[in-house]
Amino acid sequence: MKHEVPLQWSSLWDGPEEPIRYLRSLVAKTLALGTWVEKAQSSRLESGGDLDLSELFRPDTFLNALRQQTARALAVSMDSLKFSCSWQGKSSQAKIAVKVSELYLEGCAFDGRRLTENQRNSPTVSMVPTCTIAWLPRDAADVYNEVDCISLPLYFTADRQRIVTKISVPCAAQQRQQWLQCGAALFLKEL
Repeated sequence: MKHEVPLQWSSLWDGPEEPIRYLRSLVAKTLALGTWVEKAQSSRLESGGDLDLSELFRPDTFLNALRQQTARALAVSMDSLKFSCSWQGKSSQAKIAVKVSELYLEGCAFDGRRLTENQRNSPTVSMVPTCTIAWLPRDAADVYNEVDCISLPLYFTADRQRIVTKISVPCAAQQRQQWLQCGAALFLKEL
């Protein structure tokens, strides 16, 4: 073995490049999927506590499935929905919503209400509070005023190679450019 992940494996799942990390992550995700299956079979994905998207092989596929389920529940087309994120609980306009935890922020800090600068002694990466994500009708009111939030990318890993989605995070309107310049971004934890 050349100490690299075989191409056949990478074609099935684009995980870590080191074989040992790849296998560890594969086992961790496979074990975690058992919990996801139990929640899905008992219809507890919405009410069964926080979900950790890093436990999935393809979290972007899960978000699209959530979009499809919401479109069915609302009897509308998928194109008529918009992605929404709330840091203060479920939006009253959300038909289907899930709580997501284990998201990490780099470049600044977030207390659940606003982005703030990192302090000298604060870690460069910090976990953010649980957020609630949902797909809402495109004409529904936004959870946050557009000028009082910033849309940060959510990456699969800290190496920022692949994006999962963008998530709105509240911030002071005059600081939006500052957060873009400092490279603020969210990412999933690595298993």
